Amino acid sequence: MKKTLVVGLLLAFGTLFGAMIASAGTVTMGFIGAEGNQSGGVYTFPYDFTINGTGTYQLMCSSFNQHIVPGDQWTATTLNVANLDTSTVLTLESPAAGVVGYLAASYLFLEGVSALNASNSDPKGLYNWAVWDLLTGSDVSGGALSAGDEAQVQTYLAAAVAAGPGLTPAQFSDVVIYTPTDMSASGPQEFFGFDTPTLTVVPEPGTVALVGFGLLGLADRKSTRLNSSHL
Repeated sequence: MKKTLVVGLLLAFGTLFGAMIASAGTVTMGFIGAEGNQSGGVYTFPYDFTINGTGTYQLMCSSFNQHIVPGDQWTATTLNVANLDTSTVLTLESPAAGVVGYLAASYLFLEGVSALNASNSDPKGLYNWAVWDLLTGSDVSGGALSAGDEAQVQTYLAAAVAAGPGLTPAQFSDVVIYTPTDMSASGPQEFFGFDTPTLTVVPEPGTVALVGFGLLGLADRKSTRLNSSHL
């Protein structure tokens, strides 16, 4: 009887834990403004954000066509790239890029982070342009940049594409993708973050109630068995 009760409790908590993992959640994005890197007439990485109303986080935009202005706020789902697969990629802004495309974009993002940390050695944000070319599936940089900058973008892009097939989601466990829940043709935008907050998963009330009833049922079953043993 004790063994049955313990197994039942483990199953119940396992159900709750599984439901918590599967539940959808969101964060609140607050756009503070761009830090000043720019090329081709637009600002590029890094963009400063608050997440859930706190901190100042440097994110890279992956949306070329949408537009935002300082002060904009929206909700976004989060995906740690370690959990990127053929199902989760469908929840992102550019699913046609596939898993390999988003891994290559993550590779470019981390190169951009390294350049920023190395005395901002990419002040024109050309790694960001490479991400835009990659995820839009078109040469958006070619129509905006000088010949020299465009050549550099294509060099970055070629390296990422070549690395793509050998990349794995586990290599990017510190990269988080923020995808707006209400993205439209004009905004908001999807972003990459490095070692930034992810969603806090909260179980749905119905799931908690279901598990609670299950535990009560197990307790009642134990009581019935104890009472029966005295008959």
